Amino acid sequence: MSGHTRRCTFIVAIAVGLLTSACAASTGLSSPTPPSSPVSAAVPSAPPTASTSPTPHPMPTFDGDVSLAAGTYAFDFTRLDLPGKPFPKVLVTVPDGWSGFRGFGVDTLNTGSRFHFVSFWTVVEVYTNPCHWLGPKLHPGPTVDDVASVLAAQPLRNATAPVSVSLGGYTGKYLEMSIPKGIAFSSCDKDPIDGQSYFESWTGNVLWNAPYDTTDRHEQGPGQVDRLWILDVEGRRLVIDASYMPGATAQDRAGVQQVVDSIRFEP
Repeated sequence: MSGHTRRCTFIVAIAVGLLTSACAASTGLSSPTPPSSPVSAAVPSAPPTASTSPTPHPMPTFDGDVSLAAGTYAFDFTRLDLPGKPFPKVLVTVPDGWSGFRGFGVDTLNTGSRFHFVSFWTVVEVYTNPCHWLGPKLHPGPTVDDVASVLAAQPLRNATAPVSVSLGGYTGKYLEMSIPKGIAFSSCDKDPIDGQSYFESWTGNVLWNAPYDTTDRHEQGPGQVDRLWILDVEGRRLVIDASYMPGATAQDRAGVQQVVDSIRFEP
């Protein structure tokens, strides 16, 4: 998951519709590339599972990747706590070869074009154009359906229609998004701070222990697939992003699904 989030250092506050697709013209693309793994009628889900494993390990919050031994780890997203209503711990089980990233996700470090990861997000604003993201952003409403419909309409992502899903005992919506294989990220907007070009999806509030409060989701490369579970967890919205690059093998994708299926919530 190396480098898939940036600190937000500015806010653009213009609200416009999501149906503008100026980036397609600027990159010479006629239409987004279809997802490499379209969602099937039977949407993956994981029923509530009683905990029979040993006490989970706290997920490290090191500002970068840290190797993990195979086992179960607990994310403690205290920034989602409400008065008298702490957010449940999020438990995830990983095999050997995975790493923790900044206390909000797990990934397969140093796998290049096969890189894949599972991360957890809030979504505050959605970029109306993920390539020209220095333009307007849209603030979706507070519900699961609100953010699912806004993401499904985002240009250059060829999203599937949101469908109902359950995961870890909570319900929500599932959709799949992909990035055109022919797009050049170098044609996208540059960050005014670091000068790098990015393809951006959304902004969010930081869930992990960090000296800053906001972050954003930038994508890793053309052809990337993001599978999103958008859940209502005790009245708070949580987005789970299971993502992989076009070089990921069937075994890699099965490993991502195994990690997602292991997710459960505990008080």
